[in-house]
Amino acid sequence: MLKKGFEDSFKEEKSTHLFHEFMDAKRYPQGKFKEQFLTYLQHKYISTNLSLIAVTDDSALEWVTGHRATFFPSLPIVYSGINQVTPEILAKKNMTGVFENRNLAQTVFDIKRMTGKEQLIVISDSSITGKINLNKIRAINKDPKAPKHIYEVIDLNEIDIATTLTPYSKNIPILVIGQLINPNQRNELIRWSESSSLLAKHTTRPIFTIAKVTLNNGATGAHELDGIQHAMQTSQLIKKILNGTEASLLQPILQAQSIWVLDVGKLEEIGINLALTPTPKVLINQKTSFYKKYKTYVWLTITAFSTALCIIILMAEIIRRTKQNQKILNINQQRYKDLAQAGANVFWETNQLGELCYISGNTTLFFNLSQQKMLNHTFESLLKNNNNIEFPWENYKVATEKKNKIKNLIIKIKLSSKDLKILMLVAKPTFDQNSNFSGYRGIIKDITQQHQLSERVVYQASYDQLTGLINRQTFNEKLKAYLSNKQNNQAPRFLCILDLDRFKLVNDSAGHLVGDAMLCEVATLIKQSITNKDLLARLGGDEFALLVNDSTLEQAQLTCEKIISTIRSYKFIWNERIFDSGISIGMVPITYGLNATELLSKADLACYKAKELGRGRVYITDHGNNSLYNEALQIGYIANISQAITNNQFFLVKQQIAPLSSSISEQAHYEILIRFKALDNKLIPPDLFIPAAEKNGLITLIDQWVVSTLLVRYREFFPDNNTLVSINLSGISLSNEAFVQHIIKLIKKSDINAKNICFEITETAAISQITKVQNFIREMKVLGIKFAIDDFGSGASTYEYLKNLPADYLKIDGSLIKNIERSQVDQQIVKSINEIAHMMGMQTIAEFVENEQINQILETIGVNYVQGYHIGKPCPCDEK
Repeated sequence: MLKKGFEDSFKEEKSTHLFHEFMDAKRYPQGKFKEQFLTYLQHKYISTNLSLIAVTDDSALEWVTGHRATFFPSLPIVYSGINQVTPEILAKKNMTGVFENRNLAQTVFDIKRMTGKEQLIVISDSSITGKINLNKIRAINKDPKAPKHIYEVIDLNEIDIATTLTPYSKNIPILVIGQLINPNQRNELIRWSESSSLLAKHTTRPIFTIAKVTLNNGATGAHELDGIQHAMQTSQLIKKILNGTEASLLQPILQAQSIWVLDVGKLEEIGINLALTPTPKVLINQKTSFYKKYKTYVWLTITAFSTALCIIILMAEIIRRTKQNQKILNINQQRYKDLAQAGANVFWETNQLGELCYISGNTTLFFNLSQQKMLNHTFESLLKNNNNIEFPWENYKVATEKKNKIKNLIIKIKLSSKDLKILMLVAKPTFDQNSNFSGYRGIIKDITQQHQLSERVVYQASYDQLTGLINRQTFNEKLKAYLSNKQNNQAPRFLCILDLDRFKLVNDSAGHLVGDAMLCEVATLIKQSITNKDLLARLGGDEFALLVNDSTLEQAQLTCEKIISTIRSYKFIWNERIFDSGISIGMVPITYGLNATELLSKADLACYKAKELGRGRVYITDHGNNSLYNEALQIGYIANISQAITNNQFFLVKQQIAPLSSSISEQAHYEILIRFKALDNKLIPPDLFIPAAEKNGLITLIDQWVVSTLLVRYREFFPDNNTLVSINLSGISLSNEAFVQHIIKLIKKSDINAKNICFEITETAAISQITKVQNFIREMKVLGIKFAIDDFGSGASTYEYLKNLPADYLKIDGSLIKNIERSQVDQQIVKSINEIAHMMGMQTIAEFVENEQINQILETIGVNYVQGYHIGKPCPCDEK
């Protein structure tokens, strides 16, 4: 940039000759290279009469002033790109210049303002420039406008990027004021552009630099010196000296101007508002309008079109002036050109009476008439009495009587083979030189395939391909149409959402093809349970929608219960296996106070409530019923999990798991739990957002955040570095192969002792994902990870599955513990579970221990560990 600025400044100075030499002191700072460079200059310029020496950068200035007395004592020196203003430089005689003296303090202030972060990672190198830049940043360490915590990383090599940055939070911005080093090349500095690219490969943090070349190479923005202005200022000083002014009389320029260059795409990715960015600035990678982006091509197209239009007009004028003896030839040429472009199967012309005077093509195939037999006859006389031909005579008659164009008349012909041919007739009136009507010229085109394709496309756009029912889009349109026509007495009265129960087990155990077959049979059973006035649709997956036309709520409820009974008694048989099924239904009365979206939402929530209440039932809600309020809240809370993570709305708490026997290891043991803080700082209980996150497939994001956060902050939470932590994993997450591989990778990279980590998997999740859970446990145990089966005894517990799961702990569900002092049955069940767990080599943990009496009973039974409010309430992990 500086070199270009010098050359542009002296472009018109024909008497001034510039010589450029590149010292490259940053890459080769050793003394031997500088000596070689000096020898090179002595030989090259031994006979050149120099008027002035201009130097760029601190290393070059230091080197020149060091050899000045010996080699060029009388030459004035003009410096540029100098990072720090010092009294020593200002005191030098016969020397002036422009200091780079970057305002790095403002750079740091700007980054804090843009990102809103109180932490900053600064990456520098050990070069002179790097040290000067770093000292400038250290000078503002206590400034309130600067981030509270500034972390320094010096001489970072490309191999250590990931391990060096891992300890820092993922959302801390990076400021690069120096270059990375290459350990394979004698720690040489890596180019700025390559440095930023390497950083971007290993981190998603926003990267800011002081070099424009890093943009489009991973950097979000660069606060770069305005090189052109810097060179222009230096050039002005040089010109004054060459024109006779002494260098010592020219005051150095102490502060260079920098300007922000920001990548708009990167800013949008990390959520930085353009209003927070500093000025002046240059924005790159902005979205431009189609016209601005392709302005040249647009005008070229317009010009080409205009030219073509002029040519067509000119050709028409030439044709009009053609001699009479060429008229017939030209008409024939135009005729075939027009018809050929239309891709016709039959070309035809009529006279002013409508009689065919010209016809070509395979007329026998379509009309069972030869061309010869059709000439001198009208279409009406030839085809009107043919019962196998359906012709739109009324439209044809209206157009021909008014001598209008005949547009896209559809002719349907039943062939002797029973096939149906679809033809399209198009024609335009023709006129002689005196504008007298002379007949029609047109085509007949076979569009059978296009017609069939069009009908197929319309069908596919409206119907579900698997079940043959109408799809979600068509159902929504019909529902909106019913709601808009308030006078329609035949409109349906009730809207239902139907969702199959336990369908996922079929897909997971037998495959999606078998699941599809089951869906087809279920759709048929539902159709058989409703009337022709009702409307059934498949919304997707195992979810259906139904518009019921029954006149009363009781009748509609009977219809729903009939469907539930039919599906409950239905057995799907595949490969000698029998699958039971069920269906849950949510129903809402249709009134005109709600729109289609609101009705569907209420019906969907009602279906969710039906499942929550035990599945295999219908749940009915009306517009004044607030029983679905919690479900709506749940969906609201998890609507944007990613944004909640970014906003730090989640935090971790811990609850103690205490040993009951003094013979057990006294290693501290906690279960890690998650809490959610709404934007108004209100704490949201887990039972309000965890179920909705699981239902809507977002629980994996939460699980991933919990594991990642705990691994990063483990030493902060547990300074003894020897605390056992239990982390809950959802069955949905375990079925996600990408999640499993990510967790394995995180644990392998972590420096935490794997024996201090225990994953808790619920009994239900373990049974439904038995193969995947077994594989996950097996791979994790190789690393030393422990496992616990959670909530054992809450459902249809089976020891058959338990013996196939090599877990370390068995957590007895709280429903068996909380009433144990009053229920002998619960005591015996807990005792049985405890004994069998011990036989299988597992230790037991009892949940919901709320008082000392429960604690003593469990100690008598021989349970190993206890957990509950009597032992300790959950508290924040960072609370000591």
